[in-house]
Amino acid sequence: MRDPRAGEITFREWHDRWWDARIVEPRTLRGDASTIKNHVMPHWEDWEMRAVTRMDVQSWIRSLVEKGVGAAAIKRAYNLTSSIMRAAVDDDVIALSPCRRIDLPQIAVKPPQWFTTDQAQSILDELAAPWKTMCLLGVYTGLRWGELSGLHRHRIDQRRSRLFVVEVNTKRGIKEYPKSSRSRREVPLPAHVLEALERHIYRLDRDSVVFTTVTKGRSGRLLDDGNWRRQTWWPAIEGARYFDDDGEQQLVPHYPPHSMRHTCASWLVQKGVSLYEVQHLLGHESFQTTQRYAHLQPDAHKAVLGAWERMETPLTIAA
Repeated sequence: MRDPRAGEITFREWHDRWWDARIVEPRTLRGDASTIKNHVMPHWEDWEMRAVTRMDVQSWIRSLVEKGVGAAAIKRAYNLTSSIMRAAVDDDVIALSPCRRIDLPQIAVKPPQWFTTDQAQSILDELAAPWKTMCLLGVYTGLRWGELSGLHRHRIDQRRSRLFVVEVNTKRGIKEYPKSSRSRREVPLPAHVLEALERHIYRLDRDSVVFTTVTKGRSGRLLDDGNWRRQTWWPAIEGARYFDDDGEQQLVPHYPPHSMRHTCASWLVQKGVSLYEVQHLLGHESFQTTQRYAHLQPDAHKAVLGAWERMETPLTIAA
């Protein structure tokens, strides 16, 4: 039987117990700690757990909106608070979570940023040899940057023209994806991409990481995302030029390396590859993530246009 006095514990006291019991990645912990410090604790710290009602939570959300906190930050703060409350229910601290049927601000979905073939080619032309291969692989496989920089030689199946995404390069070194994760996946390699990759890896040992630092005296180390962007990616972007449809030379859009992944998905969808195939290729956990590319499908508006064309007496305007 639940002790009714258990709910007298303050939010801060319960949070500390909950936090110490969590099992999450260090990077996630850092982000969560920042969110709790900035958006959760200032409001809830001294509240007794039993005193928090659903309407109190809704009013808190409203106050964050009025302060100008972004929708994504509000969602993260709410999700963390909801987790704290669910744990309190599971531990019989409170009888019912107040985090239920709460209205949250809508998160605006930004359209994916992707390169045209001319833009992508101009970027490749600006890169040194090893990075040409790395970025060619990125555009044609949709691997995340950490997956590209964490790829091992023995994960490439040259006979079947495939690679297997298992490891990822993180701030704390190489780690393997959980076996249950959709991020673990098999990715097909186009023939010309495999040829470029074979030229790059033929001297590497079986267990070597495929793409590492090349600076004299510091070669062979794991790539650092920030350093690689600063020393390799942004100089290539700033030097790349392409010709638009009017024959005018233009600067390539200032998109980050992650746009190689968006480019892969965008090109495939425009060529008629199903969103479900793209989801599997990119290792998206949620189909909603892949739906960002739906508007690029060749037949995205076919049914609508077909319906208008079948109208017996369409509306007209005299010429």
